[in-house]
Amino acid sequence: MYDKMKDSMKPVMDMAEINKKTTEKLIALQSAYVSDFVNASLNQMKVLSEAREPKAAVELQVKYLKEVEAKLTDIAEKEVAALVEAKEQMTGLVEKSVADLGDVKDMPFMADLQKFMKPMDMTKNTK
Repeated sequence: MYDKMKDSMKPVMDMAEINKKTTEKLIALQSAYVSDFVNASLNQMKVLSEAREPKAAVELQVKYLKEVEAKLTDIAEKEVAALVEAKEQMTGLVEKSVADLGDVKDMPFMADLQKFMKPMDMTKNTK
């Protein structure tokens, strides 16, 4: 009985593991970005304090802002990729779990649920 319960909970545990790994990845990305941003900001203050010409200071600031933007864009792309990967893994788990349930006709509660969901099917109601 324990093994049956354990098997039935496996998809939930797999989802929790996907969430955990995705969260860890996002936290690591954000931590690295914040650390890098703080270091770059401190360095930028030092560089700006050494600039003697206003034009040079403006050029240094423009260069700095472009670098920050590039780093932010890179981090955002990595975060989106991590979220998309997690979504795909979750979708695969749900699809497998539904397929493992077997034929809907064998489960009366699923037939009732399908009747309830049918009016909400937007793909069939669009013209």
